[in-house]
Amino acid sequence: MTGPLHGAVPAGRASRLRFLGVMAWRETRGAWRHFLFFLLCIALGVGSLTGVAGFSATLEQAIRKEARMLMAADVQVRVNRPLGEGGLAALEALRERGIEVATADEMVAMAFNPASEETVLVELKAVGPGYPFYGALVVSPPEAVRALADPAQALVEESLLTRLGLELGDRLWLGRASLTVAGVIVREPDRVVGAFSLGPRLLIGPAALAATELVQHGSRIRYRYLLKLPPGLAATPVAEELERALAADHARVSAYDDAQPRLQRFLQNFTLYLGLVGLISLLVGGIGVANSVRAFMHAKMDTLAVLKGLGADAPTLVRIYLLQTLLLGGVGSLAGVGLGLTAQWLLPSMLAGLLPVQLEPAVDWWSILRGIAMGVLTAGLFALWPLLGIRHVPPARLLRREVDEASFRSGGRHPWAAAATIVAALALLALWQIGRLELGATFLGVLAASLVLLWAGALGIIWVAGRLPLRRASLPLRQGMANLRRPGSQTMTALVSVGVGVTVMLTVVLVEANLLRQVDDNLPADAPTFFFVDIQPDQAGPFAALLERRGVPAELTPIVRSRLHAVGEQPVAGMNLEGREDAWYFQREYVVTMQADLPKGNRLVEGDWWSGPVDGGPLISMEVEAARRLGVGLGSTLTFDAQGRLVTATVASLREVNWGNLSTNFFVIFSPGALDALSPTYIATTRTPPSEDLPLQRAVVAAFPNITAINMRHVLEAAGSILERIAQAVRFMAGFTLITGLLVLAGAIATTRYRRIRETVILKTLGATRGVIARIFAVEYA
Repeated sequence: MTGPLHGAVPAGRASRLRFLGVMAWRETRGAWRHFLFFLLCIALGVGSLTGVAGFSATLEQAIRKEARMLMAADVQVRVNRPLGEGGLAALEALRERGIEVATADEMVAMAFNPASEETVLVELKAVGPGYPFYGALVVSPPEAVRALADPAQALVEESLLTRLGLELGDRLWLGRASLTVAGVIVREPDRVVGAFSLGPRLLIGPAALAATELVQHGSRIRYRYLLKLPPGLAATPVAEELERALAADHARVSAYDDAQPRLQRFLQNFTLYLGLVGLISLLVGGIGVANSVRAFMHAKMDTLAVLKGLGADAPTLVRIYLLQTLLLGGVGSLAGVGLGLTAQWLLPSMLAGLLPVQLEPAVDWWSILRGIAMGVLTAGLFALWPLLGIRHVPPARLLRREVDEASFRSGGRHPWAAAATIVAALALLALWQIGRLELGATFLGVLAASLVLLWAGALGIIWVAGRLPLRRASLPLRQGMANLRRPGSQTMTALVSVGVGVTVMLTVVLVEANLLRQVDDNLPADAPTFFFVDIQPDQAGPFAALLERRGVPAELTPIVRSRLHAVGEQPVAGMNLEGREDAWYFQREYVVTMQADLPKGNRLVEGDWWSGPVDGGPLISMEVEAARRLGVGLGSTLTFDAQGRLVTATVASLREVNWGNLSTNFFVIFSPGALDALSPTYIATTRTPPSEDLPLQRAVVAAFPNITAINMRHVLEAAGSILERIAQAVRFMAGFTLITGLLVLAGAIATTRYRRIRETVILKTLGATRGVIARIFAVEYA
């Protein structure tokens, strides 16, 4: 042997590094075909990680870039009832400082085509002059945008024309107003179609909204005030100033850089979930790396013995082959970057309609560098376990050929210590990828439990294979089952690697199916088909009579919209709720009701339900989780601001609520008569056969144009469509894991081909035919 191997391993740091590099390159150059499965496993794992990370980074950058467009303003104010005098004065003061203000009020309503008698639930939006401040409202034809200044015209989405059977220039009814369809909405800057939409958009001006007479006492409408700031004025201080000024109106004020917080949380959680799937793919690929390296070390035992005989110590040899593994991991990671960029390009098309912005192809170098680092480190850590077995290869192997391959044992002199170190390093690597300690710990715990179960399953298969009564069975069956428990069997590798991939893929499919099935299973036999909202007090009787004439029983429930004013003697306005997880329970709008009987799907946990009229002041029944978050119990008092009047009530009971039964459920229920002075509006539920859905909807809209009919069948179908699109993207990423598992299995088979060839020769010598041998292998791998 020539070069640096002639004699002992060279001394000196530079010489030793050169020696390690030359040897690693020689070993790789001569055996690159052996590491084909190694490279593919790492490439798939890194590809899934970089694809998701690049997609997430591109999406985040696009949202930041288009943040003002997503809000159509610098600052937004949202309230559920018109601003009071103080709030209007605060907005007027902003106008005097050069800040522009526009309105954009939103609600759901029923659009009606009298010619075809078709009705459609629409998302109605009435925008004032100046809208939008950022982005562009694109309509066809372009001049139709002037319709927003005309109280007799409207802009609609094209799907609404199709569903109502209309064309441009036709008329539709919205509430009490007849509107001409002047144009089709092509793009609306601040509408996130994304996660969920009850119906197509219908866009009008404030004058048209007044003509519809849809906004009445208790109507469910969201008022939005959009602000455009002059150059040099920061959005966040203005938002904080407005939040203090509009505290009495319970306004939600946000700056453009905090636009769509729920959407951002959804996208962050979604990409995090995809990243976890990619991480599993990389870890499964690590199993393939370990198998490839172990098989390579078996084949290199003579070379290892020669090197040891020439003076190379075990640590030096471990470094040589570890450097080789890291080089191969780098090559596989670079290939994975190409796969990741392809996945990054495909994901937006799978999520079409769910993303708030258009994504342009972009390269996120941090995601690429991080993916390469993850791939190289994972390859090194998984390879370290078999590489430590180099310590057990004796130089005497060259002189004593009876030294069997079995003398190559993974893990080194202290296998448990080595295993613990490698597992800890892999756990830290996974936590680095996940970025959340609690979630990372949960993920690692579940993954470890899955691996243990699969490992136990493999042991069970081996144990069963050795105890089956197969003496009289055919040769292929006997031999195939025996192969499952022979030395060097791939049973453990196959079940763990492919099992993890199949587990991930099936989990995605089953979760999607179970979500929809759970909704169906939770629906009682009398679950409502329709929710009717915005029923005015003077309409409750005629509405019930209309449904009774049609043979449809209806259940009307009075409701009042309110906000929590005080808990006990402490006003909510004086509480410091910033950063608290339970702040939502103090600041949200409560839709409360009065009921004499305990609602279906509710179960009393503490206290007693009232019976008959209540003396001594109003009582309330609280949902148990809301009571816990508010820190109240039996005997506590809560004060609600309902329609500008303060109502104080005592907690008489706590309830568990089944929120999944699609009934009218409430956090807070008042005792009968407690809210009579507030003129409550009503919501109604009813159940109809599918054939009666449209006739009933048409009859209600024709008689009561302001009442909105929500068909729950359509809502569930829309939810199912959204789940399917999300699951499609997740299944795509989970496919990386399944393919990696199959590659690990194929690699395990390939690494034992020489042993299989020898076994096949022996079987043929004993008289076995090709068909018999094929059936033996078929039994084993099936």
